[in-house]
Amino acid sequence: MISIIISVLALGFIIAIHEFGHFIVARAFGVGVIEFSIGMGPRLCSKVRGNTRYSLRALPLGGSCMMLGEEMAEDEDSERSSGAITNGTLNADAPRIDGENIIIDGRIYHKKDQFVEKKAWQRFLIVAAGPIFNFILAFIFALIITSHYGYDRAIISDTTAGLPAYEAGLSEGDRITGLAVTGDRSKGVRLSKVETARDIQLFMVVNAAAVQNADDIAVRYLDADDGMKEKDVILTPQYDKENKTYRLGFTYSAAYARADSLGEIIHYSLYDVGYCIRSSVYSIKMMISGAVSRKDVMGPVRMVAVMDKTVETASGYGMTAAAMTLLNIMIIISGSLGAMNLLPLPALDGGRLVFIAIELLTGHAVPKELEGRIHMAGMLLLLALMVFIMFNDVSLLIFG
Repeated sequence: MISIIISVLALGFIIAIHEFGHFIVARAFGVGVIEFSIGMGPRLCSKVRGNTRYSLRALPLGGSCMMLGEEMAEDEDSERSSGAITNGTLNADAPRIDGENIIIDGRIYHKKDQFVEKKAWQRFLIVAAGPIFNFILAFIFALIITSHYGYDRAIISDTTAGLPAYEAGLSEGDRITGLAVTGDRSKGVRLSKVETARDIQLFMVVNAAAVQNADDIAVRYLDADDGMKEKDVILTPQYDKENKTYRLGFTYSAAYARADSLGEIIHYSLYDVGYCIRSSVYSIKMMISGAVSRKDVMGPVRMVAVMDKTVETASGYGMTAAAMTLLNIMIIISGSLGAMNLLPLPALDGGRLVFIAIELLTGHAVPKELEGRIHMAGMLLLLALMVFIMFNDVSLLIFG
């Protein structure tokens, strides 16, 4: 039970940090923040400080940063726009305009404090701050993990006699540094850089179809038997009749090795964040291509369930192991949340950044009414997706 509570709070903390990113940069540029909420649903308690209401809500998943004039109409003096200024309204009464002031829930804001009144580059930074804070959080946690455990080197632990890796000369102790599906060799082979064991895992997942089609795989490695000299080989997956699958014939270790310096700690911590971003992008591509099923799609309910089970298992090895395991999961979730939010889709931060980028490049903003309609359509689709993911999570937990 304790691990479930910790998992829920950890996920809520990640989302709250995202919203805090929007909040702190908005305040830095003088945007009025009507309400900053941690959690979703009914408000449990709240307090107004500095013209912002800080609220704690019932469901510890999510949060919000309601900025003044985030979606206001351009003609604010009209009766229509006065009734439309509802962003962050805290009671049944519509906000009202009094000269150059906007009064919401008894709090007075100036029109120049609206989000839409700020310069395009300032709005861009405010919107981008949410994902950026997720990346910063992931990096901080990665620093802790890397400082404590190090990183998972991509070292071959064994090769199977008679299979391609063994026949090509790969052996225990060799360090893989690059992988690629060769394709048309006349155009050259561009290898994907391998720095950790997770890179091999990600490559094998993304290119599973290529391996099962027996496409040639280029491998770059440091030969442990030849002074760690860099070498290249081409492996053709071989069919294993016993296991009924194609194999390259090597296994690799996921054991962690201590970082040798502060520079390595920082390098591999940044690499962890980059890995989260890359794996998120690959996941989206695989979902679009149909390479993953609904069982592979995980929402907040299953995230908490997985976190709970993983932390509970790790706790058997001590509190330090449990804490580090939780931090490792939070790195993945925080980095992935930041990456997903940067997708150029309506209603997401990435979609809003696209419109601001158009304004920065052309000097002309997209008409607010058009932008609003696009974001509304995106929000409806996003809500539908959230309902599907929630249903998918619950059904898979119950029925498997």
